[in-house]
Amino acid sequence: MPFPRPALLLACALTASGPAAADGTPPQSYQPDYFAQFQAATAMDMATRLPGFVFDGGNPSRGVAGNVLINGKRPASKTEPLADVLGRIPAAAVERIEVINGGAGGIDMQGYPTVANLLLKQMDLVSASTTASSYLTADGDLTPSLEGNYSLKRGDRSINLTLGWLRSPDTGQGQGRKTTRYAGPGSVAEATMAGAGVSGNKVAKLTYGQDLLDGQLTWNGAFNPWTYQSQGWYDAGTRSLNSNDNAGRTLEQGLAYTRDLAPGASMDLKALYRTAEMTADSTFSSGGHTSYAVSATNASEQVLAAQLSWQALNGVVIRGGVERAVNTNDSANTYQAGADAAPMPTGAAWVREERVEGQLSSAWQLDNSLSAEAGLKLSHASLSAGIDQPEAKAHLYPKPRLRVSLSPTPSLQLRLRLEREISQLNFGDNAGYFGVADPRLRADYPELEPAKTWLCEGALEYHFWERGAAVLSYTQSHISDVIDRMPMRTANATYDTAGNIGDASADSVTGSLNLPTDGWALPQGLLKLSTTWRSSSVTDPTTLETRRLSGEQPLAWRIEFAQDLPRQRTAWGFSVDNGWSNDNWQAAERDTSSGSGWARAFVNYRPASNMMVTLELNNLTGRTVTFDRTHYAGDRLAGNIDFIEHNLTRTQPFATLRVRRDW
Repeated sequence: MPFPRPALLLACALTASGPAAADGTPPQSYQPDYFAQFQAATAMDMATRLPGFVFDGGNPSRGVAGNVLINGKRPASKTEPLADVLGRIPAAAVERIEVINGGAGGIDMQGYPTVANLLLKQMDLVSASTTASSYLTADGDLTPSLEGNYSLKRGDRSINLTLGWLRSPDTGQGQGRKTTRYAGPGSVAEATMAGAGVSGNKVAKLTYGQDLLDGQLTWNGAFNPWTYQSQGWYDAGTRSLNSNDNAGRTLEQGLAYTRDLAPGASMDLKALYRTAEMTADSTFSSGGHTSYAVSATNASEQVLAAQLSWQALNGVVIRGGVERAVNTNDSANTYQAGADAAPMPTGAAWVREERVEGQLSSAWQLDNSLSAEAGLKLSHASLSAGIDQPEAKAHLYPKPRLRVSLSPTPSLQLRLRLEREISQLNFGDNAGYFGVADPRLRADYPELEPAKTWLCEGALEYHFWERGAAVLSYTQSHISDVIDRMPMRTANATYDTAGNIGDASADSVTGSLNLPTDGWALPQGLLKLSTTWRSSSVTDPTTLETRRLSGEQPLAWRIEFAQDLPRQRTAWGFSVDNGWSNDNWQAAERDTSSGSGWARAFVNYRPASNMMVTLELNNLTGRTVTFDRTHYAGDRLAGNIDFIEHNLTRTQPFATLRVRRDW
């Protein structure tokens, strides 16, 4: 079905045309007194209690910002979740929070229909907090953690220091059974499985800010060494053991500078340098024989970005900017067949991506009920795979976007979004594609390209009572150059690799309901219901039949409830979801992964105004994880099944106890 881009563009353009109004829609403002009823101790507590607002932390590692700003800006760090940043800001430091719809006040919405702007008080402040926590697993093991934070603000200078020693069990491990049915009658192999793992992290983060040359300079640094150790046992008549000992570290430094240039104009500059190292040692022992595998990876990222904003007229904001990013990933693998054998290289990959992106956009607040934003990004990307290989062809990708927001009444908002998105190439896919041993196999295949998506989304949002909200959205996507596994066939064999498999269409419907329960004898309670339905269609490159996109979950739903009890200095709640289920296809294999629902309950108790005790009970129903693998002789086109493997693992409930003390 062709995507109706021209008609939608024309309709949106006609809707958005017209002169700018003198004044935009003022944001909704919430003072600290409003959050007293929720016993909010941090900015994160306040953000999650905003009426009709759903917190989204984004994905810092992929450059996707969250929907909460601090003094109109987003944190520069790519290693720190937004929830952690907000959790370190005491409620006493917050002057107010403004909920902004449709880009009012010149705010860059970055794709979100609603953002919350956290405005801090202009005051000297010293605060500190200490958090001690521990996991308690079903077998009685404790894994304690300790984290401390110190913040100081004096005049125009501020400093924030976080130190932590964190440990957590691998809650996805458990006990189970593996059944393999081979082609032919009576050929069944059974094995019991058990596994356990634990991760450890040391955290050191420092942020410093001060006024400089009539602007604000911020520096952030982070150092995070980590380890992960696990063991898995397999018993199929002969007991075997697989152990993993992984270690690595990440290091980040970032600079951000913001300055007003003239009335209505401002400048934002950012620089980031990030490195990550990882070594993975795997040992497999069975029947008196031991083998070893070692993988080493080094990655780096460099980003330089600049943006200028200008409020040309009341209600009209123009933005322009440029960003340059260089990402490098270098990995090498070796295998050792025994203690006395020599290590043998099994593969190496070096991938480098260079990207320069320029953007120009304009946001209009046409009147109190209508706002629009239009923009264009041009992304120039080139990829090198292997130091001794020539650079892949560079590509220039235009990414236009148009967003329109209409509010016929203060409680009702209609939104339309039309946008072209370009996926970020996966280093592993590139290494696998360009690392094919015989380059002649790729002679008839084009170079790997990012997937391109035309996306059109319509949404209706309705607010009722004080904290009630209902949102219904429909998204239609047309994807070209979908990246998935594909076959490379020769006269004697079929090879499996990543590649562009053609075009796809995808649809999704999302609904959410925030329902206050004050009228149900549950004061200060909020019930949240959300669900997403997805459907897609793509031609399988192996069988040439129509199927879903790999990794797509057809239906997801979640139920949450939370209630604040100020008189009892307590808050409690629970949540439950339907787990996951998805399929993935390779040239000679189909994999199905699923997990049963997840249930969680919590209670917060505040014995003193500066102390919070939290008890969480997770995985209350004991999630069951299944992995089914169907392997074919040759490839799936012939349909000759080689074997079918069924893995079932039962995970155990666990509890977390956390005590936070503010100073």
